[in-house]
Parts: sequence; structure tokens; C-alpha cells
Amino acid sequence: MNSYDDSLIDSFSKHAKTYDRYAQLQRSMAERLASLLPDSLPSNVLEIGCGTGLFSRHLLTQPIKKLILNDISPGMLEILNNSLSLPANTKIVPGNAERLSFENLDLICANAVFQWFQDPQETLIKLNQALRIKGELIFSTFGPKTLIEFREAANLMSPIELYDSETWLRMIKNAGFIIKGCDVEIRKIFFSSTMTLLKNLQQIGAAPIRMLKTGGLRKLMREYDSRFSTTQGVYATWELYYFSMDREN
Repeated sequence: MNSYDDSLIDSFSKHAKTYDRYAQLQRSMAERLASLLPDSLPSNVLEIGCGTGLFSRHLLTQPIKKLILNDISPGMLEILNNSLSLPANTKIVPGNAERLSFENLDLICANAVFQWFQDPQETLIKLNQALRIKGELIFSTFGPKTLIEFREAANLMSPIELYDSETWLRMIKNAGFIIKGCDVEIRKIFFSSTMTLLKNLQQIGAAPIRMLKTGGLRKLMREYDSRFSTTQGVYATWELYYFSMDREN
């Protein structure tokens, strides 16, 4: 485990108990991603970054011979284990999916996870190798326009690399997948104030405030309120991607 893993574990585990209450966007993404699932689920299914189970619930609506649920955060997995009724054939695997090995899978799913990967190209190659012939991968992630207002208001660089859809498509093809679908969605979500928006991000473990120097938070809120406020409240942009693909035979 490295410091990057440690920071993700700390952030998500710290806010695991409040995640479901504030992760409305991720819940909605899970619903849309679930529409890409096959009508009948195959025998061996892996969900990467299952968190508290927002997407797992959709998998559990159908019988699965073997289900593997993975997440980097023990705190998230504890919430999932206590809140969902998991069938006996479910295996919970903690750890960073980029450094774990899987094999003989028919379907891999990941909702709002791939943006955290440090080497998505290599990870896609590994996931391709973990699939059986005719295996399928579906995932959702965030594009570079996500929270662009924060970067403009605070002159911040994103702490993670957010790739555009063309880059993702190129990486997917280079990993040996046949692309079946790519959907792009732009959303503007409104909050009563910048503080409310920051609290929402903080409670899902994704707040950018830890990147600010002392005194920078007040300046950020003033700048954000002045530039991105409307009569309906302040807004933030999210760019959402949904991909589905098959392993090449």
C-alpha cells in the first residue's frame, strides 16, 4: 500500500456513514449504468469500487452464481455488509483494484471509480485479461469539465487526472476491447450556497478544501458566490461518461 492508497482509504472511510445521504449524483449514475447491464447476468461478476453498495443493489436484483465486491475502503465495505442482504456466493475483496488480480470473470462493473486510477491504461489491460472470452466491462466515470468552477474560482489543478471521452475510447481500444457504447452527459447541479456545495463534497470524501491554504476557504467561497451564483443558488458542473465494451475474441 502507498500514500495515495492511504489518503483514499482515509477520506472515504471517514465519510462512509454519510456517503449514501449525500451521494445523490453517484446514485443516479448507478441507475443509468445499470441500464447497460445484460438482461440476464452471467455467472461470474465483479464490481470494482462498490463502496456502500449503490450499484451493488442493481446487481442483487438478479441471481448470480458468483459475485465479487471490491473496494479500497474498509469503512465503505463495513457499511455495505451491514446494510445489504448479500447472498452466500458473494465474496468481499478489500484493496486497490489496480493492484489486485482477478480471473475467469464474465462481467466487470464500476460506477464512478475509474477517475481514481493512477494508471487506467494498464488497469484496463489487466481487466481485459481477467475476463473470459465474450466477457463484458461497463463503467461510469467523470470527464474534465467536472467541477470546473472550483478550478476557476480557486485557481486549482484537479488532484486527479480527468480524461476526455476520446482519450478513454483510445485507452479502451488499446486494452483490447470492442466498444459497444459511449454516452456523455453534462449536468449542472444547484446548491443553496457554496458552503452547502462544499459540505456535500466533503460528506462523500471528495471535497477540494484540503488543497487550500489557510484563509483560502473564505476567499474561495466569496469568489465562487460572485461568479457562479444565480437566483436558484450556486451551481457546479459534472461531466459524466458511461462506457460498455466486450473483450475481443
